[in-house]
Amino acid sequence: MKEEKIHNIKNSGFKTPDNYFDSFENQLLERLNENKMISATQASGFNVPEDYFESVETSILKQLEPKPESPVISLKPKRKFYYVAGIAASIVLLFSLFINQENQININTIETDSIENYLYQEAYSNDDFASLFQDDEISETDFIDLNVSDETLNEFLENVETEDFILD
Repeated sequence: MKEEKIHNIKNSGFKTPDNYFDSFENQLLERLNENKMISATQASGFNVPEDYFESVETSILKQLEPKPESPVISLKPKRKFYYVAGIAASIVLLFSLFINQENQININTIETDSIENYLYQEAYSNDDFASLFQDDEISETDFIDLNVSDETLNEFLENVETEDFILD
């Protein structure tokens, strides 16, 4: 059925027999007068134990009697344990920080290749490096006494691309 024709539905789809509502009241009264229905309801199916109503009051009162109190377990010892454990952990941490200072990492312990790889991966430009140095720190005398061996110079020139020497 299409949505366009929904408002045109005139039949509800439910059908009742002819004269159903005229004879309904008579049929209902006839069924109520029959003894079959009433006789079936003579036994309810529920049985009450003997002396139930005489003993129910005493059993309820027994359940309502105050019971002896059970001992209460205090949680404070656990709280003390947590305080002591926290203090012990902080002391161990302090000792581990101050005792293991023999293996400190500084600029002399890091390999040059590691530093070069880091700088290469971070893609710093020459301007970034130049901004780190101040003019008064650099002098010509720093470069005068610089001795570079021929092997180091040849190795550098082999690894450097010629495009790096071209200035923009």
